Amino acid sequence: MKIIFVLIGLLLTTTRFAGASDSCLTCHSDAKRMSSLGAVALTVTGEEVEKQSRMPAGCSDCHLGNPDANEQDKAHAGLARLLVVRKKGLTADNSLRRLPLQFGTNPANRIYVGTDKDGTITRDASVAAVSWHDKRRDTLTQDFDVLKKTCGKCHEREFTEFSKSTMGTNGKQSQYKGFLDPRRGPHNCGPWFEGNFERMQATTSVPMSRESHLINQKVCNTCHVGCLDCHFNPRPKAAGDQTKGAHSFVKTPPSESCYGSGRASICHAGPEDRRRGAGYFGGSFSYPDGNEPDVHLKAGVGCLDCHESTKTNASIGHAMVRRQAGDSCVRCHAVAVKSHAVSLHRNLSCEACHIGQVAGYQGTYWGPGKVAGVATPYFKFKAYYGYMQVPILIKDQKGRWIPVKPFPMAAMNQKESPFKPGLYWRYPSDLPDLQRTDDAWAYVGLCGGLPENNKALLWIQIDKMSHKLGRSRGCDSCHGDPLGAQRRQVTWEYSDPGAAPFTGSHTVLADRNGLFIRDMRSDNIQPETGYALSAFAPWLYLKDKWQVKGDFSLPVICDRKGYDAVRANVLTARKSGILHN
Repeated sequence: MKIIFVLIGLLLTTTRFAGASDSCLTCHSDAKRMSSLGAVALTVTGEEVEKQSRMPAGCSDCHLGNPDANEQDKAHAGLARLLVVRKKGLTADNSLRRLPLQFGTNPANRIYVGTDKDGTITRDASVAAVSWHDKRRDTLTQDFDVLKKTCGKCHEREFTEFSKSTMGTNGKQSQYKGFLDPRRGPHNCGPWFEGNFERMQATTSVPMSRESHLINQKVCNTCHVGCLDCHFNPRPKAAGDQTKGAHSFVKTPPSESCYGSGRASICHAGPEDRRRGAGYFGGSFSYPDGNEPDVHLKAGVGCLDCHESTKTNASIGHAMVRRQAGDSCVRCHAVAVKSHAVSLHRNLSCEACHIGQVAGYQGTYWGPGKVAGVATPYFKFKAYYGYMQVPILIKDQKGRWIPVKPFPMAAMNQKESPFKPGLYWRYPSDLPDLQRTDDAWAYVGLCGGLPENNKALLWIQIDKMSHKLGRSRGCDSCHGDPLGAQRRQVTWEYSDPGAAPFTGSHTVLADRNGLFIRDMRSDNIQPETGYALSAFAPWLYLKDKWQVKGDFSLPVICDRKGYDAVRANVLTARKSGILHN
């Protein structure tokens, strides 16, 4: 009996496409009528939508509105629309679009909003972001009311699980309650501004408006997902493939969806390729452009092939993805994993050897500036993009060596600090995998000495590198220094607001005395009107302040002759149990 009712429900839902009372299709399937309204490009038939979405849902099941009304304004009342987010104020555009979404060839910016200039469709330069219709217009975050009425109407269990998931609750980033949060410390992404206005205003010496506070939060929210970010996959129409089009959906999210599906550096594209600089996709997603992708990408291995989800474990809950993917290596590399476990290097993670050059941020500073045209004490001057040839290795909380990219950070105009200098871990090691990360940070101090924007909260960002796996790094990259010191010359180019682009460099040193950022230098800096050097380049005044004490050296090689003999021959190193097979 239950099966009969389900089938009847599907049939009734399907008839919504063909029903005469559905004013959505009465208009949108009529090319002549849509042409008279100046929106011929938005012509679509029910058959097209069903084949592309692979779902028997009617227009109003996904877009709401009033399908029984014949007048445009009444039919569109309460309509859930795609959000075109403008650069000015990060406001969601309410105007009707006359053009469909445009599709380009650059995978990082594949989807964009077009504008008609003298008969030629070009990218609309006023658009900051494109968000789907399951987001709120005021804050740009998930709209759970819309989600429940649309996706949740047919996928109730998945919606319920999603609304409790780390992704659905913004579970990681929302834990950073200001730059002085005693549990998690300051973070490169900045604080979770929502609900923290009074706390943050009390700790900064520069006035902060509620408008700027809201806009800072909107910037965060553009990265956080709804159902459509993972499962909606619009494509250009393709001859011979009726599943491709503006209403294409996928059951299992493709790897591209984890990177924002071609809507710039959102979702994991930002923290992986932009911040950590060791992203899975690399290429046009990387900063600077063109860094090598992960070798698994070339082999056709997707994100969910390694990271556990409901695809491989239904009990994990919809939209929950296990961050740590180490256990999955054995599925394809059983011999290597088994031999590595008994090798001399058994205390190294796989990625410690197999991640080479990392790009992305090489410095980030939070100081006075403008976000979406609104003055704020917390603009993220982040575009110190450059390269570190190989990561620094440090021991994690369980004594395993992992690769990291330490880089200097500061938040200006802070009144106080609760921290003591030293190395800290974002999340304790005894938390379950689904609740923790292996990222660290090192607190430096609250430093004066700036001509304005005093005082600066200084720390070293120490994110773990996990992707961009490839051929192993050379032995000397770890053991070239007889005392186990690690030195990395880092080069970068600055291209954010505040000054004309300039280039520079610094040195990262990790030895038995501590972790140091030294010799920060650049070519001539030409500040823009209204910007202070201390806001985006405090290192000019603070010099070598970024340092913490501790033993960050690698194990010393006592038998240098034996080392020289095996490093020249990989087969010898494997036979002797130094390297895995």
